[in-house]
Amino acid sequence: MNLITDALKLINYRAPEREIYFWLLLGVGLIPFGFWLDDSIFASIVQIQTPLLNTIIIFLTEYFIYALLGLFGIVTLFRVWHSKTNQSQLVPGCFAVLATGILAYVLKSYFAIPRPYVNLALDPLVPGISYSFPSGHTAVAFALLIPLWRINRWLGLSWFVFAVSVGFARVYEFVHFPSDIAAGAVLGGVVGAIFSHSESIKLFKELWKQLEFRRQSFHFACGFLCVFLHWAGALRLRFIGVILVVGLILSFASQYKRFPLLSKILASFDRPRDHNFPGRGAFYFCLGVFLTFMLFQKEHINIAYAAILILAVGDSLNHLFASQVSKFGLPWNRRKNILGIVSGVAMGTLAAQFFVPFFPALLASTIAITAETVPWRIGKFYLDDNILVPLLAGGILWILV
Repeated sequence: MNLITDALKLINYRAPEREIYFWLLLGVGLIPFGFWLDDSIFASIVQIQTPLLNTIIIFLTEYFIYALLGLFGIVTLFRVWHSKTNQSQLVPGCFAVLATGILAYVLKSYFAIPRPYVNLALDPLVPGISYSFPSGHTAVAFALLIPLWRINRWLGLSWFVFAVSVGFARVYEFVHFPSDIAAGAVLGGVVGAIFSHSESIKLFKELWKQLEFRRQSFHFACGFLCVFLHWAGALRLRFIGVILVVGLILSFASQYKRFPLLSKILASFDRPRDHNFPGRGAFYFCLGVFLTFMLFQKEHINIAYAAILILAVGDSLNHLFASQVSKFGLPWNRRKNILGIVSGVAMGTLAAQFFVPFFPALLASTIAITAETVPWRIGKFYLDDNILVPLLAGGILWILV
């Protein structure tokens, strides 16, 4: 594994320890204090609730935080592709937010603690979709704290006030206990400290130089983002359809260099074979997601989520390992190897089993990831893995589940 092993040799693993210990020690004090407040704080909140404050709180947690995170992502993209090295100080923050969101959801599913309005018969300002512990809003907000603090102290301090406000707002809405907020803050703080540390940035810069790492990072992030946005009610089929149409138009226009910035962005992710179809990978990924959501709707939506995660996680790791490991090649496809299949199946199963049972997830991931290694061609027509993997995985899960 030339890329991965060579890059790992460059960093000092012990460097972020002090910051991690700080957050863990903070958690030792905060989380028990949160549990102590769990049974008493809601009576006090009822006394301070007003219609105006309710409106402000709902706006903060349901709209404003997403607007800020979206703006942060847009600014990061602009800074990355405006830079000659395609890098920016803001990138670690984006990865920290994504990683924290994933970890928060995993922990919610593991602990499966009902939200306070369920246990205490309260009337929530906004309904909670998933479980309570830890707070995902708070975790994501605190994930950006250290990355922003490293860039600018005043910016970090301002974001700290905002992150604390988000935590309070989630308790005020009766959708989280104080202990959920404390755990979310610690989780976000630890992840943010790790991703924004100078040693982590050094590692990321080395990895980012490689095309396949850039492609699979985008693949991985978009898969989780699509599942989350659809789960949250913010992504629908018609919107994905619009993205597909606009994507085709922009791809056609970029071939004639009418949009220099767009051409540069696509060139950063496209393989050499994609020069006649800029953005081929992104287009087929969106098409695969679109078809999966279209086929598995309503009562089968968990199958769609699982299939898309098998594509995002399993297929990404399969490609990444295959591009870096020259040994253990497959007889029918020397560009693929057994390590890629094993890693892809293992992580694809882990991601999918949060929506479907373990053994169906394992079988669907195994068949779909293995099938991806077969070059499915009829003449000049090539079946893209971004379509093959989710539809095949979804079909198997539909039969089994």
